[in-house]
Amino acid sequence: MKTNMIKTITLALTLFFVGNIGYSQTNMQEPLAGVKNSMQYKTVDLIYMDKDLSTFANLLMLSGLDASLSMTDKSHTLFIPTNEAFREMSIEDFAELTNPTNRAKLVDFVNRHFKGSKIMSNQLTESKVLDAENGDAIEITNYAGQVAVGGARVIAADIETANGIVHVVNDIIKYN
Repeated sequence: MKTNMIKTITLALTLFFVGNIGYSQTNMQEPLAGVKNSMQYKTVDLIYMDKDLSTFANLLMLSGLDASLSMTDKSHTLFIPTNEAFREMSIEDFAELTNPTNRAKLVDFVNRHFKGSKIMSNQLTESKVLDAENGDAIEITNYAGQVAVGGARVIAADIETANGIVHVVNDIIKYN
């Protein structure tokens, strides 16, 4: 019974994931463009306000880390991949990531997009390497004047919130 429930949840999330990708391909606009005065929202609340960030928002919720982010007043930075960024991930990998038995893997994935301090885009230089929570390094590079963090290009930078900064990225952040 428990195995069937896990399979059902994984299938539902996979279908949701595939549906969001198809939707975002044709309707993508400037990330968080419809939000006025982002400073009145906490980071976690802000990302739930943009349908093109819903895949990561759902992963954040599934990991259980959304509760911690909503309660913290400590400044932090989130690098949020768009729904489009998940297109490169296979359905099998996404299903494995969202499988409730792999929660530690999901938490690690979400933490890769989190930094426990406020980092503005002008601090993201090629000479800088971000240390991940697990000790791995996330490389900063510049592509024709555009900043990339762990291979993900920053497409919307320095979105200030009540408790941190959000940078929207076009890919999933990878360790060095």
